[in-house]
Amino acid sequence: MIRACRAAAIGASSLTPTVVAALLVGTLASHARAAEFSYLPPGDLIEGSGDGRIDDHVYAAGIRFPMEKTPAFANSQVYNAGGFLGPAGGQCDDSNYSYPWRDNYCETRSWDMPLCPAGTGHQGQDIRAATCEKDVHWVVAATDGTITSIGSYSVYLTAADGTRYDYLHMGSVQVAVGEKVKRGQQLGRVSNEFGGTPTSIHLHFNIRQNVQGLGSVYVPPYLSLVAAYEVLVDSPPLGALEVADCTRLRGYAYDPDTPDLPLEVEVAADGEPRATVSANEPREDLCELVGACDHGFEALSPYSLFDGAAHELRFSAVDAESGLRHELLESPQVFTCESVALAGVRRPIDAIVENAWSFSPFWDEAPAGEADIVALPFAEPLDEAPRLVALASDPTLQWLLDGGARRSVDAATAKAWRFRASDAQPIEASALDAVPERAPWPARPLIIRRPSGEAYLLDVAEGIVGAGGSGTDDPTDRTGGGAGCACAVGSRGRSPSPFGALAALGITATLLRRRDLRRAASEGSPRSEPRSG
Repeated sequence: MIRACRAAAIGASSLTPTVVAALLVGTLASHARAAEFSYLPPGDLIEGSGDGRIDDHVYAAGIRFPMEKTPAFANSQVYNAGGFLGPAGGQCDDSNYSYPWRDNYCETRSWDMPLCPAGTGHQGQDIRAATCEKDVHWVVAATDGTITSIGSYSVYLTAADGTRYDYLHMGSVQVAVGEKVKRGQQLGRVSNEFGGTPTSIHLHFNIRQNVQGLGSVYVPPYLSLVAAYEVLVDSPPLGALEVADCTRLRGYAYDPDTPDLPLEVEVAADGEPRATVSANEPREDLCELVGACDHGFEALSPYSLFDGAAHELRFSAVDAESGLRHELLESPQVFTCESVALAGVRRPIDAIVENAWSFSPFWDEAPAGEADIVALPFAEPLDEAPRLVALASDPTLQWLLDGGARRSVDAATAKAWRFRASDAQPIEASALDAVPERAPWPARPLIIRRPSGEAYLLDVAEGIVGAGGSGTDDPTDRTGGGAGCACAVGSRGRSPSPFGALAALGITATLLRRRDLRRAASEGSPRSEPRSG
């Protein structure tokens, strides 16, 4: 159901009623199966059916569950209803098609089984399909491998590592000896073949591996099957990439199995994973659709792709439990954005600054030509770390302290710069009034980089110390100015420290400590790609 929805149309801002209904039906059905699934511990056999092996080891981690679809029910064919030694009833009784699962490895049999407490027993696990119908439900390959044997009621699949997976009692066998098969490929259908004498309708599944000191033996398959089944019944994340243009990327993603947890959404550009966004933003339209509101995501379009070429963007939600990626509806999308027009002044930054400000090569750094960069005038270098203050009486009013002045920061700007509200130091209105105000802080970061590696933040010219100087005399020692630069040179080529002017605000010591901590952290670890959204 979920896969069928991928072809459905989505509007620019909301899902159509048809798609909403399909998503909800698919989600509820899958989620119900996941919620119902349960299993008894390994080795817990039906009383009187033998001594089970208590073994928590997963012998074949990562296999694909050997039936194509769910639900499926692992339990005894002999000791359950309809079995030779079971209670009254038939093999199609509802009790055989219900949870919890039950192990029947080592159930009483005459086969030599060195890992079983009795030394003999049942070699694998019996599994019933969703319904008591023969030659209806597909059986699939647990992994890539080669078909190494086909008998009157058995098919052996051997993996590259030598592990052998045995499928017994199938009908409609689709493979031949020597054939290479892929994980998930159909092999046959659940049936009751038993060399001419029918058995009950089920799949008998073995795992045979080399065990130190014992050689090639049948190992417990139960927990390997449990792990594979949990992946299969896990409801996949759902969502959509609703907008992808030269202004913003917008959509939503949520996991029905963990509706209260925000999901990470992986962003891939031209086939290469580049960043993640968090689907944790409140949206009223999602409250009814998914039963929780805080699953939207929105980010400014990445400057790194503003080069006039067509780029493909793929968005995939990362399953909170399995870690698997599921591509969102309406992904991929292709967009083309023209190069950014450079205007204003360039403010030198270095690796310390890039780390402290969490600048991102993907989101913030725009392609730019050497001639266009050097033509821009210089201004003072950017401070080594952002310094935010918020009005004590109204913390939503924030400013960034820059070169001894303050510059207003609204909510959208704070998000684009990845500022956190907790980073803002409270300040009284009287103290704030004593700090001169300059132009508002730029709406989003824009980083440009010369081929030689020097990087700059593009800023507005209004009121910036050193702005207006020619960019033709580009200093490499970070003295902060080209011809006509009015800024004085201080430590590391910066203008005189603004901390003296801030002493009256009562936050000087805190700001200094934050700066030193950021510097130590950035010098002690490599630059990482920050997350947006």
